[in-house]
Amino acid sequence: MKIPFHFDAALLAGGRSTRFNSDKAFLKWRGRPLYVTQLRKLAALQPDNLFLSTNADQAFPEILEGVERIVDDEPDLGPAGGLRTLLRHCATPFVLVLAVDLPFMETAFLESLLRREKGIAGKSARGWEPLAALYPREAMLALTDSFLASGKRRLQDLLDEAEAQGIVEALTLSDHARRFFTNLNSPADLAALEQGQCDEAVALRRFRVDGGYREETDRVASEEPLEIRVNGTSVAVTMRTPGHDDELATGFLFTESLIRVADEIAEIVHCPDVDPEGIGNTLDVRLLTEPDLASLTRHVFTSSSCGVCGKATIESVFQNFPPVEAAAVPAAELLLGLSAKLREAQETYDRTGGLHASALFDGEGNLLLLREDVGRHNALDKVIGHALQKGIPLGRVILLVSGRISFELMQKALAARIPVVAGISAPSSLAVKLARESGQVLVGFLREKGFNLYSGHDPASSR
Repeated sequence: MKIPFHFDAALLAGGRSTRFNSDKAFLKWRGRPLYVTQLRKLAALQPDNLFLSTNADQAFPEILEGVERIVDDEPDLGPAGGLRTLLRHCATPFVLVLAVDLPFMETAFLESLLRREKGIAGKSARGWEPLAALYPREAMLALTDSFLASGKRRLQDLLDEAEAQGIVEALTLSDHARRFFTNLNSPADLAALEQGQCDEAVALRRFRVDGGYREETDRVASEEPLEIRVNGTSVAVTMRTPGHDDELATGFLFTESLIRVADEIAEIVHCPDVDPEGIGNTLDVRLLTEPDLASLTRHVFTSSSCGVCGKATIESVFQNFPPVEAAAVPAAELLLGLSAKLREAQETYDRTGGLHASALFDGEGNLLLLREDVGRHNALDKVIGHALQKGIPLGRVILLVSGRISFELMQKALAARIPVVAGISAPSSLAVKLARESGQVLVGFLREKGFNLYSGHDPASSR
């Protein structure tokens, strides 16, 4: 994007962090020092000049070509003093500033500030976000001079005065945009940001032989779809546990031979146009060159206008496979005996220890069919395929799978109109949501002494 007016851009990297025990500017973020990642974002906007504002005692071994370093000569005045030093150094009508410790800030948001062609800063319920903003240089410099001369220091107060004088306008931040201002203040912050939301709470009914059913709350692994785009073109949707999504996208492009090294990636950003609720399930990987998308070995193209999320995914499933007629939960005694029958029938597993299994049981608990495969989904497809070939009705059977229960397994079971799905291991969060909306019974952690009931009707009558 070429901005039709003159502006400078500056990365504010001179802050000190006592809680981080290190300089946040040099924190490794997505394979690079954080200050390098942030400078690249600003460089993509093609400013007249690009500055790096630092303290005198900081050493920056890797500064991008064309970046000029500015040393804050008044460090005791805090961020307001650093801003004044920067404004004095610049010469264009506007200055776009970005703090180094806002790793989730995206170029698209900074572009939206530049489109206003006037002083503007984000504002939310917690106040101003002054460290990613566009400032009119002359007016803001004069205000900062008088502000500091009066003994004031807080940037929040400085922005209040700037708004009152019409120098800066407030931009109300959406839920999605507020994420861009997530700040790193401690190692715990970093760990939380990198990990993502990997699990979530779910209410269930836990059955134990010695105690019957009991209402409890437990954690299940999160599962959501991730749409990966390359230079704006959608290339794949994969089911995953949220967290480290940029690594997932990078690994996908590498294994698909669309990139050879990480430096071919200019930026990985979320797509608010198709993700208005800020769920974060659509990524655009912006490469420095145009790739050969025809070379993809996994052709999973998609088009999304409302955003990719678990809710939209379930709704799209129902367009092809409507919910089943709500099934009753099988008797607990019947369910408790299924895992042993499955294990006894897994002949290849006994020899290798390396296969998944899917099995069908009738309403009396009799084993109808079992198939094994190195892939969970393949084993279920074989079971369903056999039933189709042999004309076996699936509307009253119980499906038992040997591993965890993913959304895709529940989707396949729904397509086959299987009303009861049980697993030896845990279901994912999206599998639970689909089961509850599709009318299917979902049982997890099925053992000889108990199980968890995540979805199903009237378990009290099934003891």
